[in-house]
Amino acid sequence: MLSTVYFLLFFRSRRRAALFLMVVGLPLVALAVETLRVAIADTLGESGDVTTLRRALALDPRNPDLYHKLGLINAYGSPPDFAQGLRDLRRATELNPRVALYWLDLGAARESAGDGAGADVAFARALDLGPMTPRVRWVVANHDLRAGRTDAALRHLRELLALSPEYAWPSFRLSLQLLNDPQQVFEKLLPSANPAQKLAYVNFLSANGAADAAYAVWLQTIAHAPSVNWALAEPYLARLLDQGRTREALSVWQAVEKGGGLLPARDDAENLVFNGGFEQAPLNVGFDWCYRGAPGVAVDFSDPSARQGRRCLRLDFTVSSNQEYEPVYQLVPVRPNQEYVLTASARSENITSASGPRLRVLDTHCPQCLDVATDSTVGTTPWHVLSIQFLTGAETRVVRLAVWRPLSRSFPAEITGQFWLDAVSLQPQKKLVESAQAR
Repeated sequence: MLSTVYFLLFFRSRRRAALFLMVVGLPLVALAVETLRVAIADTLGESGDVTTLRRALALDPRNPDLYHKLGLINAYGSPPDFAQGLRDLRRATELNPRVALYWLDLGAARESAGDGAGADVAFARALDLGPMTPRVRWVVANHDLRAGRTDAALRHLRELLALSPEYAWPSFRLSLQLLNDPQQVFEKLLPSANPAQKLAYVNFLSANGAADAAYAVWLQTIAHAPSVNWALAEPYLARLLDQGRTREALSVWQAVEKGGGLLPARDDAENLVFNGGFEQAPLNVGFDWCYRGAPGVAVDFSDPSARQGRRCLRLDFTVSSNQEYEPVYQLVPVRPNQEYVLTASARSENITSASGPRLRVLDTHCPQCLDVATDSTVGTTPWHVLSIQFLTGAETRVVRLAVWRPLSRSFPAEITGQFWLDAVSLQPQKKLVESAQAR
């Protein structure tokens, strides 16, 4: 009898446990099944195949992202089913009306279908949802442009420039296609833009064959800017020099220097050489020292064994060879028909060649008009002065001042050793005479 009672109690406890597991476990199982179903649908949704996407929708029929993806493939795929794609894109907005991208693509599809009014509604909805999204502004601006709403398109492009610098050049290109006048683009697209946006437009024009228009915009920009950021002006300056527009490049350089955009580099106001004492790292562009790699020559602009100041230039000729070298140079603005004096301090150690390094002044636009050089430095020498006087040509505006080692025509020809340079100065002869008389 007692065993029977124990059996009944055990049976009832197992039954209660089973019922508990059914009550708690079945929802968990259902949740796991649903999670698995959605996961499978998501995996299928990563496909670009229409059949696979429809299988995904069969598993997850209220997934707007699947409808959006399927709509794009149907509308623009190969072969296209534009009507079905339009229905799919519309269904995505119905399932989730708060995604700007869905409305954006629906608007594009409606515009392609010739439904201008429907496209306007869809694009307006996208703009309401994503006013700070650059892509939305860009697509809506293009739509307004195609619809003939010029002012609206320019307004969206102005907003776009404020949101994303990455859209600057596409916006400039689109505006030029619309207005066909660089100055009109400047006045209508950039009336209240900051200097960075205006300089981006200068760089765009310069890089796209509109050098005259670029310079006109540059002049208008700096007329209202107290200072110009060097990083923004540098690409334009470098391009001007590449294009041979030296006078314009000099005006850009002087504007940046005047506005404090460059580090102080003129200890002597009369010295035309920028950073003549090498006291700051060269910019390697513009009218500062420029340098380029040359096999067998190591360049150091921060050698501490200076003649004056804290640092100087050092060149190490590391490979014994007889080659022409010009590892360091600077473009220097000068006046035509003017006599100048170039001076510098130099020293050397174990320069083996009969043709050592020297300073050279060349009019690159007219080499036959001006091409002079100081004496070379050979062997081991203490600090000494290099000096030369010259007269610029009738059209000379800029000279190239370089550290130059020409080929040796006598023995020993091959060069190794070290060369130091400091305190490089170029001044008009008249100024030097006046300075001496004042003393």
